Amino acid sequence: MKTHSRIAALAGLAIAAACGGTRSADVSVPDEALPPGIAVASFDSLWKIVADTYVDTAFVSSRWVTVRDSLRPRALTITRRRELDALLGETLNTISDSHFYIIPERLAPADTGAKSDGRGATGLVVRVAEGRAVAWRVNSGSPAERAGIRPGQTVVRVGARDPAEALDRLEAMPDQAKPRALYEALQRLNGALAPRVGDTVAVVMRADGKTVTHRLVAVQAEGRLSQYANLPPIAGVVKWLRLPVQGGGCAGTIAFNIWLPAFVGELDRAVDSVRSCKGIVIDLRGNPGGVGAMVMGFGGHFVDSVKSLGTMKMRQLSLNFVINPQRSRNDGSSMAPFSGPVAILVDPMTASTSEIFAAGMQRIGRARVFGQRSAGAALPALMNRLPSGDVFVHAVADFTDPEGRRIEGSGAEPDVDVPLSVGVLSEGRDGPMEEALLWIGGQ
Repeated sequence: MKTHSRIAALAGLAIAAACGGTRSADVSVPDEALPPGIAVASFDSLWKIVADTYVDTAFVSSRWVTVRDSLRPRALTITRRRELDALLGETLNTISDSHFYIIPERLAPADTGAKSDGRGATGLVVRVAEGRAVAWRVNSGSPAERAGIRPGQTVVRVGARDPAEALDRLEAMPDQAKPRALYEALQRLNGALAPRVGDTVAVVMRADGKTVTHRLVAVQAEGRLSQYANLPPIAGVVKWLRLPVQGGGCAGTIAFNIWLPAFVGELDRAVDSVRSCKGIVIDLRGNPGGVGAMVMGFGGHFVDSVKSLGTMKMRQLSLNFVINPQRSRNDGSSMAPFSGPVAILVDPMTASTSEIFAAGMQRIGRARVFGQRSAGAALPALMNRLPSGDVFVHAVADFTDPEGRRIEGSGAEPDVDVPLSVGVLSEGRDGPMEEALLWIGGQ
């Protein structure tokens, strides 16, 4: 499965409550007049998109036809914006799945952030802690660190983007819609912090009661630039360490930021390098996904029998994410799958393939998950602009875990919830990693 290269970058602004909320019109919007024919053209466009792409073909051939026949006559008479919003909301409410919603054109923010080509970085990574945007990671030697930015400091502004404004919109949304909307908001914010090499982004930070503006010039991003299919270029990084744990011995930590075939060899070497440790921590925080089939090979390092992490169902086929034990290396030498405890770290920027892996490993009883709930953005989805100017976001597949439950919308739920703490970040500590290491040390 591919990362959401066309996923709803504006999902945080949807009038529809993704993940099961009521998709009703926003009554606070001015009731403007629509050009003649726009309402029925928008209804027809939305109806056809679902008819052509929705994975539940039985619904499309029966119930969806009834929806068209019953609601289209109303679309022919609509001349006002609120009436159209209500009609589209009522139309989508007939679909039991939650990952279908409308982003009104009027709510789409202008694309005022710096452009990225995957090569640049300022070294500052943002998350939300205690209700505000903060510096989560500040990479050693980066422009952000040289400017004096430290973890835990409040991010007031990034270029033209106001994090507080985005978080206010999030607070107004139904609880079911917030995880994915937070993912999209942070994706935009962190994307603005990674412009092209040599480009400058102005970052306003607040610390110790003082507000300071830093002008950060992007440098070459760490890692090896790779691109797959229609995914944007990304500087892929695979890192592994051996850290001491309570009671003696070590825990291996493996962190990587994308699932791409170019990094399979590095992931195999990472597991081999920490195989002798007491346990392994797999850090998927900030990993937006990538090629879904990779979970099968990587997961094989940690199971001693055939397991399924779940099933992806599409229009024409179903893919069972089966993992087989890995018992040999690329050079032909034999090995045994790692049998010690496995911890997986997730956060609101963990999405897609990473969620499938984390939730699947958790639910087959092979891993314990630490951190914050993931994005709930497990499915490939498309965006289509309707004649009204609104954007229709819709999933083109379905995924269920080994127990038949969906990850879309709900995300991977940690066994040990570790909210981000400004105080912990300011001390240069990593709360979720600490909890995972303590658990491994106690096994």
